[in-house]
Amino acid sequence: MGCVMALTGFYRVQAFLGLIYLCLGSAKLLGADIMVEAFDATGLGQSLRVAVGVLEICGGLCLFIPRASIYAAVVLGCTIVGILGAAVGHVARLGDERSFDAGRVTMTKTWRANAQDGVAAAVWSGPIDTAHRWTRVEG
Repeated sequence: MGCVMALTGFYRVQAFLGLIYLCLGSAKLLGADIMVEAFDATGLGQSLRVAVGVLEICGGLCLFIPRASIYAAVVLGCTIVGILGAAVGHVARLGDERSFDAGRVTMTKTWRANAQDGVAAAVWSGPIDTAHRWTRVEG
């Protein structure tokens, strides 16, 4: 009885992951802004975004079928490794480190000034300050 319950729980997790991959693949195929920007930032191209979206949808559908889950693991695993390798290779080839540059939150005056507003204000102040610094026009 315990083995059947464990197996049922495993299938539920598998179906949940399948749903996640279906949503991610659909977002890539439909051209969600965040997906388009991610593939632009790494320089991988929009045709690869569509190909990855199709593979994620196929892998996500295979996760709903217990006997096809091994194929889903192979497809999704190869997709993840391939995208990671392509992104690292692209950055190494071009020497472009700005693509992955993100604002950092540090304990500075901003942290102390927003201490009364709570942790959320302090966490968001770093990226917002960085964004203002990038968009500031000097003239």
